[in-house]
Amino acid sequence: MKCFTYLRTSGDDGKEKAGLPVQRAACMAFADKNDYEIIAEYSDDGVTGKLPMHARPQGKLLIAALLADGIKRVLCYDAKRIGRTQPAFWSFIGLCRDSGITVLDCVGTDLCGSVLGGVNGLLAEMDRDATVARLAAGKAYWRGKKRVEGRHPYREHPMREYDGERAVVTRIQGLKQSGVSHYAIAKALNEEGVLTRYGCPFTVTTITTILRRIVIANEAKL
Repeated sequence: MKCFTYLRTSGDDGKEKAGLPVQRAACMAFADKNDYEIIAEYSDDGVTGKLPMHARPQGKLLIAALLADGIKRVLCYDAKRIGRTQPAFWSFIGLCRDSGITVLDCVGTDLCGSVLGGVNGLLAEMDRDATVARLAAGKAYWRGKKRVEGRHPYREHPMREYDGERAVVTRIQGLKQSGVSHYAIAKALNEEGVLTRYGCPFTVTTITTILRRIVIANEAKL
């Protein structure tokens, strides 16, 4: 039996995004197992789920091929590839139903002719809405707040497993107050086998940076 495949990635996919290679492999595996011959592949990469099939670059070509070529089967990875909103999903599925076209996902669910197909379309929309709501909540939470990007400086990581760094810095401060040079402080730590967070020896620059941060932090408290 001849068929087309339709692949799509979307900005709404979230963490569980299945890329085109994953979708392609799943569709090919299903086709091999069920004696389908894939004639052509249509793929839209990064096309939002809000757009109906006929508004997508490859989607509109797929529709034209289905209506003109005599091939009446489409394989896709899951219902989300057809549309992640009910209007987008049902506009294409309605066309396929009216035209005698079968749309199957990679596990064999008939998205046109089964109750499960409709449920999958609804779940696709619910999943998209949850993703949008989660992103909106994150933006609202951070709006107006100062965010600390990147790694925490030495001794400033809040987790208790970094208490050893705070002890080292306390010792560095004590040595500095005793008049020991930055070079001598670094040399003493290295000779004792004390290393930085990333397993490197202390250098004059490292000691200078640590002490400078302490001065800045103390001035900020005044």
